[in-house]
Amino acid sequence: MSENVNIDLSGEISATTEKKGFQKIVQHVRSGAAPALLMGVIASRRPWTQFVATDNFKVPASIPRLSRRFYRNIEYFQANYLVVFLGLFAYCLVTSPLLLIAMVASFFGYRKLTSGPNTWKIGSWELTKTQQYGVAAAGSMALCWLAGAGAVLFWVLGATVTVVALHASFFDAETLPPSDDPEQFPMVEQV
Repeated sequence: MSENVNIDLSGEISATTEKKGFQKIVQHVRSGAAPALLMGVIASRRPWTQFVATDNFKVPASIPRLSRRFYRNIEYFQANYLVVFLGLFAYCLVTSPLLLIAMVASFFGYRKLTSGPNTWKIGSWELTKTQQYGVAAAGSMALCWLAGAGAVLFWVLGATVTVVALHASFFDAETLPPSDDPEQFPMVEQV
């Protein structure tokens, strides 16, 4: 019943290693392109008068319209929502001086660690660069935990999600300029 099949698997494989997702973000951060990328996103920000126009806030007529409105607003006001997040984050840092000190200390600690060849010795042991990063990360996490960074993180994320979800749900997307691609969200049908 079973036959022996010989398949020739010889040859060369040329695979490109294109970074995806989180690895791509890390590559941008390491190359120094992250600030330029962030500024590019913020440059596409929509006018605040349009973002907060109270005449455009209406209850959606149906669930499919709500879904379409939500996705359309998220796409259209993406940079504005990022600015709202950054504003809430800055508010938390300013109102929590201990957290601000912890963030600055962590930043300068990593900056010192990456600035050149540093050797740390504990007793007669010399720590490798990986071990140094581990110690710095543990110290930063402990410092941030003492400063209450966990509560701030969840407050900022919760407040951002609430503000974005309410705005995206109730801002009437039909008042926005038409999208270039009418079939952008084909899974949501217009009623």
